[in-house]
Amino acid sequence: MTYTLGFFLMCMGCASTNSPRYLKNGKVVTGDYSQYQKSYSLKIPDNWSGYFDTHSQFCYKPKKAIEENLYVKVHIMDENTLKVDDNITDLEKFTNDLVDNIKERDTNLGFTVVYNEHSIYKKYSLVNSREYILGDNYTILEVSFYYNSKPFRITYFAQTDQFPNYLDDFTTMLETFRIIE
Repeated sequence: MTYTLGFFLMCMGCASTNSPRYLKNGKVVTGDYSQYQKSYSLKIPDNWSGYFDTHSQFCYKPKKAIEENLYVKVHIMDENTLKVDDNITDLEKFTNDLVDNIKERDTNLGFTVVYNEHSIYKKYSLVNSREYILGDNYTILEVSFYYNSKPFRITYFAQTDQFPNYLDDFTTMLETFRIIE
């Protein structure tokens, strides 16, 4: 019953967006990604491509995952695409808000939170979680920055069995991430 209700709500959320950009089966984007990277820059490995997922969110996806219909993606959100409460004014509050959202989901299979230092953007957080959604296990790694009062979140989301296959690519991408000021 819970899964049926969850699936119904998920479908209603997707169908009720009234977004003219909604693409039922996704769309591969080739060439220059700069129009989608307004607030950041990122170098994409040759074996990856820009991609609009089923919710019309621009993300990056391995070309092999597109061909084989695997669920693997990297998604970057900034202050324009994140819903951040006005009370969130620093990295710890930004990360705690994410953790609270993870705890609220009945699909949550556990998580860990680690803070590290970045040479340019100072402190950042890594939240690693697992979820069970519609019969599949997913591993999610979310890297959060709160730089100059602006939130950024880079999410690597993959089926658990595919997660290690693209982790090195994600790490390489993360090392090239730059906030445009």
